[in-house]
Amino acid sequence: MFRVRSSHGRALHSPFLLISQPSLFPSKCRLFATSSTTPITKTLDRAILKPHGPVAERLLATGVWRPTKQRSTEPKSPTPRKRSKGPSKPTGDKSRVHIVSEKLCDDILSYIGPSLERHRGCDILDLYPGAGEWSSKLHEFLQPRSHVLLEPDAELYRPFLQPLLDQPGTTLLPKSGIIWRDLNSVLTPEYLPHQVIPEDTNVRNDTLLVTANLAFHPKKRFVNFESMASLVLHQFADAIRTGSLFQRYGLVRMLIWTRTDDKPGFLPRNIQRRRRQAIENDLVCEWVHEVCGNESALSGWYVREDAMDNASLMATIKRMKANKLQMPSGREPVNFQEALAAVEENKEVPLPGKVAPTYKRPYHDVLADLQAAGLDKESDDFKTMKTYQWRASTDGRKAGRMLQTLTSLDRVAALINSGEATPEEVVAAELEWDQELRELPKSLTDEFITYKDSVHAFRRDPPLLQWDRRQYEPMTAHGEEFFPNVHCSLLDIQPRAPHPLLRQRGRDSTRSADICNVILGSLMLQSTQPLSIGLDALWPGASDYILPRWTSGRDLSRGGFPLNLRNAEPAPRSLDARQWEELFELWMEWPFRPEFEEFVGRAHEDLNDKLDDQ
Repeated sequence: MFRVRSSHGRALHSPFLLISQPSLFPSKCRLFATSSTTPITKTLDRAILKPHGPVAERLLATGVWRPTKQRSTEPKSPTPRKRSKGPSKPTGDKSRVHIVSEKLCDDILSYIGPSLERHRGCDILDLYPGAGEWSSKLHEFLQPRSHVLLEPDAELYRPFLQPLLDQPGTTLLPKSGIIWRDLNSVLTPEYLPHQVIPEDTNVRNDTLLVTANLAFHPKKRFVNFESMASLVLHQFADAIRTGSLFQRYGLVRMLIWTRTDDKPGFLPRNIQRRRRQAIENDLVCEWVHEVCGNESALSGWYVREDAMDNASLMATIKRMKANKLQMPSGREPVNFQEALAAVEENKEVPLPGKVAPTYKRPYHDVLADLQAAGLDKESDDFKTMKTYQWRASTDGRKAGRMLQTLTSLDRVAALINSGEATPEEVVAAELEWDQELRELPKSLTDEFITYKDSVHAFRRDPPLLQWDRRQYEPMTAHGEEFFPNVHCSLLDIQPRAPHPLLRQRGRDSTRSADICNVILGSLMLQSTQPLSIGLDALWPGASDYILPRWTSGRDLSRGGFPLNLRNAEPAPRSLDARQWEELFELWMEWPFRPEFEEFVGRAHEDLNDKLDDQ
């Protein structure tokens, strides 16, 4: 059974998956009662069914992958056709995407192999191995004592997996690794005889490694998750907090394959995408690394500042050099070689917040081509060029104004942090900055808030985003290295011990984990709203107790701000894991905090009101 569990303890049941709180409250979610997945309306076409290499050719030869046929415009024959009694069509899920490149697997293991050494001789739990190219290479590298493969289409892929199955300690089970009833039936001494449930599940367990392939095309939706991969990634992260599934054996590392466009919300590269899932990851993961991928496959509304992207890449290259990590040849992403040369020559790059921000926009390339074309002044292209020139000039003025406003805020923060200013000087500086912010146009104010949050997130030590803390740059994987030819990424997830408050759940506890879920979910509904407003919306008087005692929130070196500065107060999306943990601690210490049932009831009503207003 799966349970969609709300923060107030109710559970909705269905026979397929276990969903641990996909949203704050599931009452507004539409549940599908058909199957465990619901495909979206993208089709399988010939353009992505080109086999590259022997494994892909064997997969295509199975006949499972057939492009969508065009509807015939000819009238149907009145005489029904007789069905041939030929061999039955092969059965299998044709939405599966497989790793088919031996070289890609070899390059991955050469790249992150040093960090995998601690797992040699471990047990491997392998979900959806499919054609088995990655599974075989991982087995060869780690030489595990046992390797359990959960494959729902076991008979289809048995010929592919047979060389691996011939190895001692390898078992293939015709089960789905993402139906928790099947998975839990395997987490037993019968299949994992070397694993025991420790008294303290907060200890890292290097004797078990989990790998899974969650890449599907077309994508599969479920409830309010845009894809099945997003759902399962959410559940894997939640299992760390609850100590469930394979995390019952301790903190177990995971190597997860997904489509490249499934990961932006799980491993965001900008502050706008730092939503609830990314914060939950920070609370329970030591790291989330992208091992390989291809950003050219992504398109999105949010664009990161150029100086921030460059500084992040150069900082990553310095960490790689310190750890003696070298990118496999031919796998370098765009700008990597240029940044590597700059690091080796000790070149300085503009720092975010010190130069006017610039962003890569599609019109820049168009403008450059038009300017180089020598256009007639009466032509339409010339008019288009002048329009783009005006836009570029406007963007430049806006960028200069945002830098000026940020610099003023930095001066106020430095004045307060120095400890040498009098209270009157601090108040005067705050009023001056507040007036400067009021003079910004409304549209520019919103843009400035995002810019300010992004810069302060990057400046922290360590940076706020897991992406900016990465130990290596993801190497490039190409579409033809998968079948169907869909761009995929490999995520490396190492759990860490959750805060004790996040473990207390259910009726026989303080219910602090349930309360923290409500706080996090409610505040992240308005992730850019000043924290004081969000706390008082949760319960009157909460901000008066919490904010003066919230030391990490006022720590300027950690992204905190003087709390009486308008639009400079920390917003929920800008809080790091320790700041969230301290906020939870203060809520649980608050003498006037509401009872659990009363608190959840109010939060539920407020959420319904917000949803009804949308």
